[in-house]
Amino acid sequence: MSASIYTEKLVEPNDKMLTYDLAETKSHLDKIAEFIESAYGDFMPEWKFYNQKSGWILKMFTKKRNVLFIVPCDNYFRVAFTLGDKASDLVFNSQLPDAIKKDLFEAKKYAEGRTIQIEVKTENDLDTILDMIKIKLTN
Repeated sequence: MSASIYTEKLVEPNDKMLTYDLAETKSHLDKIAEFIESAYGDFMPEWKFYNQKSGWILKMFTKKRNVLFIVPCDNYFRVAFTLGDKASDLVFNSQLPDAIKKDLFEAKKYAEGRTIQIEVKTENDLDTILDMIKIKLTN
């Protein structure tokens, strides 16, 4: 997974840091969390420090199911999804942007599925993420 801007192991990111560092895109992150909680319930975010190279990554769960990972960047963030075969097929047959389908198709396939990352900088990016969440959580 690509590197987070938060690389200091002893400093777990907080809402104030995210508000400053993600700037306008912080509202998109909040909307993702609100959507998961309202649509699927039992929402649980968890910060995890994997190593110095990847830094702090925010995992979002619902009902103990991993939904996505948030990689904080400077003035934006990336969302990483791991999709199994059924969810991948739904993405390939969806109205999602061709670039996402291409990235998913080219992603290395592991036992748990294919992982892709999507940058979130605009409202359109947010809509794409919400569509991806729906696909992931219906399978």
